[in-house]
Amino acid sequence: MLRLLLISCFFIFFCAFFTNAQLSNERSFKKLVGEEIITIDTLAIYPNSFIVLIGNDTLDSKKYSLSFGSNKFQLYETQKDTLTFHYKVLPFNFQKTNQLRDSKIVFNSTNDERDKFKIPASYSVQDIFGGNELSKSGSISRGVSFGNNQDLGINSNLNLELSGDLSPNLKLLAAVSDANLPIQPDGNTNKLQEFDQVFIQVYNDKFKLIAGDFWISKPQGYFLNYKKRGQGLTGDYSWLTKNQNQWKSQASAALSKGKFNRQIIQGIEANQGPYRLTGAENEPFIVILSGTERVYIDGKLLQRGQELDYTIDYNTSELIFTARNQITKDIRIVVEFQYSDQNYARSLFQSSLSYKSKNMQFWVNAYSEQDAKNQALQQTLNGDQKFYLSQIGDNLDLARISSIDSVGYLENQVLYKMIDSLSYDSVLVFSNDA
Repeated sequence: MLRLLLISCFFIFFCAFFTNAQLSNERSFKKLVGEEIITIDTLAIYPNSFIVLIGNDTLDSKKYSLSFGSNKFQLYETQKDTLTFHYKVLPFNFQKTNQLRDSKIVFNSTNDERDKFKIPASYSVQDIFGGNELSKSGSISRGVSFGNNQDLGINSNLNLELSGDLSPNLKLLAAVSDANLPIQPDGNTNKLQEFDQVFIQVYNDKFKLIAGDFWISKPQGYFLNYKKRGQGLTGDYSWLTKNQNQWKSQASAALSKGKFNRQIIQGIEANQGPYRLTGAENEPFIVILSGTERVYIDGKLLQRGQELDYTIDYNTSELIFTARNQITKDIRIVVEFQYSDQNYARSLFQSSLSYKSKNMQFWVNAYSEQDAKNQALQQTLNGDQKFYLSQIGDNLDLARISSIDSVGYLENQVLYKMIDSLSYDSVLVFSNDA
């Protein structure tokens, strides 16, 4: 029994000694090193254990570099003596990939699922306006208004401008605003800044589509000479046939912003202005649409601007000529313009088609603009009033209908009473008698 116990103890001691000898992590070797880069070991080196000796002296760590990730060693200055390296290693290599399962046997069930074995550098939020290919600028404002004679109100304003590429073959240009500007640019410069132009335009080399405010200009051909401002939808498309013949088509459907008028002004001797413009029905107070005027003197087209030929106030419809053109009673002044007519909404439809080849060329154009008689903007007429207007013909002096309405006494209202008069009909005088 004692013999068996001694043999067991000897066997255990021998195994422990052998295992300790195999698992020793201290290493040492000598090498003559120049300026080249050498690899110290394939296993990871414990940083605090690394020592370099020259003879019996320790080499200063400032004279060499060691990358503990890759175990790359390099001297800053060449040493003549052999170097002795002492260090301890860890029982694994940081440069080697270790995994329990092979990632190749794991696959995504859907193509849009990200790889579970890769950690992305950063997560980016997708831009709703198209990313870096789209240039964006604008502003958003919020405000609160209150007073002693009004309720609390919240004001909001948005201005947004976009331009850039939606795709490799599609571009975007947009100016979006929810503000209703009652002003127009001053007519004293050659070029105007369109404050009220709100639109979205999508285009490429073959087609263009605009929704919002836009200009419709004279198409190809001799007839239909016009230039109008509209608000709606317009688009054009062009293509080439196999024989390199070109087709172009254009169509627009919009609400016309203005009504056209051509006015001849009789000049006054040595009077540069202002000359007032009136409407097509001699309306005395109108608002000219900015940029729509064309001013001619003796058939010559003038240029707008203080340093050029004339200036114009669009809100008061007044025209002033500069010193470049002396106004006399003998010159002929013609002004073509568009003005805001707030009586009825005006619909505008336009279409054109053209064809061009080596031997021939033709085009077809169509244009329509008319009042929407059932959409009055300033007043609402009942059935009896419409019937009365339909019976008077062209005599506008009869286009008058009584709008007197009888009400009871109201303390805070300005009221009138009708009195009897032998000479006049419907004479009203101020009254505060209940």
